[in-house]
Amino acid sequence: MSQEQGVDLQILSKVRHLIPESFKIERQKKWEVLKRKGLVQTILLKSSNRFKLEQTGKYDEFCDALDQATYGNNMDVIKQFENFKESIKPKIKGGFQFGTINGVESLDLKTFETKKGSFRTKQGSTDLIVFWSSENEKSTRALNELNTWLSLNQNLKLQINPIAVSLDDDTNNFKNHLKSNQLSQFEHYRFSLGWDSSNSFQRAMELNYLPKIAVVGKENLVIEVTRKARDVENIIKTYWEAGSESEDEGKYRELLDQQTFRFIKKALSQQIADLLSQNKSFAKSDFIRLSLTKCYKIAQDGSKEIVERSHLKVSYEVSVQSQQAIKLFLNNVTSVLGKDNVHVKRSIVKDPAGMLDMITSGFQDVLKKNYKVIQEYIVRSEYFNYVHEKEEFQPDVKVVQKKAIQNLTFKEYQTIYQQVLPIFKKYEQEIDDSDDDPDNDEEQEEDKKLIFDRVNELTDCLKSGLELSLGQPFQTLQNYHPYGKDQVVDIEHKEDQILIVMYWDDNQLCNRQFTQILKVLLVNEEKYKDKYRFVALSKHKYETYELFFLNNQGIEEIIEFYFPKEDNQADQVQYNVKQFPHFIVVDKVGSIRIQSQIEDLESVLTTYIEESIESLNQKGPLNDDEYSEITQFLYSDARKKLNQLNNKRQFSLSFIFKEIDQGEKVLRFPPIIEYTIREGKQKYLEAFLAQMNKVIPLSNFQINQTVQRTLNLLFPGKTCKLCQNELNDQTQQYYSPFSDEFYCVKCAEVVDTKAAGYKKFRVQDNLIFFNAPLVDKSVLNDIDVYRIGNNQKVKRGEQYTQNHPLDCNGCDNEVKGFRYIVLNCLPGKLTDLALVDFCQDCFNQIKTGGPRLERIVKRNKIYGYNPSMLLLRVPFYMGYYDY
Repeated sequence: MSQEQGVDLQILSKVRHLIPESFKIERQKKWEVLKRKGLVQTILLKSSNRFKLEQTGKYDEFCDALDQATYGNNMDVIKQFENFKESIKPKIKGGFQFGTINGVESLDLKTFETKKGSFRTKQGSTDLIVFWSSENEKSTRALNELNTWLSLNQNLKLQINPIAVSLDDDTNNFKNHLKSNQLSQFEHYRFSLGWDSSNSFQRAMELNYLPKIAVVGKENLVIEVTRKARDVENIIKTYWEAGSESEDEGKYRELLDQQTFRFIKKALSQQIADLLSQNKSFAKSDFIRLSLTKCYKIAQDGSKEIVERSHLKVSYEVSVQSQQAIKLFLNNVTSVLGKDNVHVKRSIVKDPAGMLDMITSGFQDVLKKNYKVIQEYIVRSEYFNYVHEKEEFQPDVKVVQKKAIQNLTFKEYQTIYQQVLPIFKKYEQEIDDSDDDPDNDEEQEEDKKLIFDRVNELTDCLKSGLELSLGQPFQTLQNYHPYGKDQVVDIEHKEDQILIVMYWDDNQLCNRQFTQILKVLLVNEEKYKDKYRFVALSKHKYETYELFFLNNQGIEEIIEFYFPKEDNQADQVQYNVKQFPHFIVVDKVGSIRIQSQIEDLESVLTTYIEESIESLNQKGPLNDDEYSEITQFLYSDARKKLNQLNNKRQFSLSFIFKEIDQGEKVLRFPPIIEYTIREGKQKYLEAFLAQMNKVIPLSNFQINQTVQRTLNLLFPGKTCKLCQNELNDQTQQYYSPFSDEFYCVKCAEVVDTKAAGYKKFRVQDNLIFFNAPLVDKSVLNDIDVYRIGNNQKVKRGEQYTQNHPLDCNGCDNEVKGFRYIVLNCLPGKLTDLALVDFCQDCFNQIKTGGPRLERIVKRNKIYGYNPSMLLLRVPFYMGYYDY
């Protein structure tokens, strides 16, 4: 080996014996210029041979040895060998044996029963194998396209064996997708473990990137692997016409004389690279690459033989507007190098601006066909928000210019949307499925953003014509069927009844809300009988939620559940549903009062049930004089009556005025008073509102209120529920607010380490700890009800852990074992991460008055913490607010 030998060749010599002698290894030097990067030089080691699938163990052995050999080198060398490993790793591609697929289960489309096993491709046939997942939109789209293509070409299908293999982790998702989509042209399988990084076949097929479509010919040899459904027909027909398998043929290699190559390299680095990087004529989304290559073959003994010195290769993908710029640039390059030394390998002229025009034109044609036009309008919302720091109301005006199709009905929306959807999808797919060159990713994202932004703009325009605002009449919900029945029914509002609609999905936030909702509905069943109706509308079809109802048996007897006939129905647009849960509250006269989250269902029910139809019918838009009187009142000294409500976590107040300016017509909505107030503090707000009522009657306003419910606790208990030992105000003790029972420390802290789940504990409720004697007895009062939680239990079959993924406020360590939530810190509004938590060690310091107690108090002084404060003990983690 010469002394000039590179570090990469020295490392290669140490591990070369672990690679089969038949492997042809090459060292490639590449000089590359990209429009956005300038000149970059790279050195690559690569091989035209790969380890076979059955040689995976030997490949892993080589990788381990290579990692040791490269350890301590700079990142360029390490990256070079990572690329080399990639070039020789077992990979299924054209010309390779496909092999047997193990660890799969087949699905019968008639019974939807699965059977575990494996499969091989059929000898003497052409196999079309699609790897997909219901959670990967590109792959489901590809599978649908191929299914449609096969259904329209039955003669072709007779010569093909179509197989679809899912990588869904969840068999229910796999089955539900096939139930909802007619994909009967394929035999269906699923990897039992879904994506499994230890599965050598999945790694060789690179199934972490979906879709993957393999065409396999006779003798079980792969013809080609692609990610594009549109290429499949051409691959198969080309193979049939050729009548033989695809082979890895050696590509033509250019071998310029050394003097010419050096001339091109010098010109590239000294002139041409600057010609491109300094060119301001190209658009941001234009892609241009210039490359020059020199390649040596590395023999077993480390000697080198030159096999390639290339001309300058040019690849470009530019917009129509840049055609003249690329032509001028190439003329400049050839004037420097000569025409024979410049080879254009790929030239694509794209037209994203033209695509935008086609999308807009297609949308306009659909509207014209349906006798609809787009109108511009302005939504003006004026807010007067009470600012605690200044003790005054502060105005905030939001003006939004929008486009919409006015007076659009539910049915018209559905008709138009179904007609424009294929137009949108066509161009979205076209831009999404364009060139896969990784160097082009950044430029392609620019084009994608243009197309997707235009689609979103037009979709919003269509949605705006359907969306209902606060104060508008509720419209009947259609195309839903109730739990346990297939017949579609209309969900209507009944006069003199409150209608609450909850859009839900099987997620953590919805599940927590259901726990609270069940409690409210059961407690108020007799009190509010026939005065309200609560309806839960699912995001997806019933099949998606079979497991939910299995884990929550009986919930359908308390809550009316309905399921859509189609996913993502138009009513979700109509009622601005963007996340789940989402609530619609309709008052007694049918006006929409809430379209958002609801923190306290009970206070909403109480407020709207108490409203009279007579007062509701009096509400209407204000005239200019009334508006002026209200604003003058808000700036008057009357606001000083709110000074007692100086905690913004416990009180907020806004006056909202909204109007829609349609040019010739201005639509004003009834004014809204929106407030949140803590239980027991209402008298201060009532005094302010009573004075306002003298100026403008409150009956003119739509009032949306949320009352933060609180509770007071009695202390101490008399005796322990379990051992009957006496308790008093000097003894530390636990209390269950769910059973209203007290427990001594000894009984409450019994833990059986050998038992599982809640069987570990003698007392299985979430318990409140009283750190007696209480120096500060005010901690017994004004406790947020929501902080007590719902005493949630881990259901059978659910995973549970005592490793809580949150940091202790006392020591910053992760909370393990019991979680202790301070009930008195940060009282008020439910916000993200508004709880103060302690771990078991810090709890012990608080309980015993240990040496770290002073530090714990000091750290949490900002939250108003003191050692008398009550602590809720929670054993298992199910979510930050789920306990």
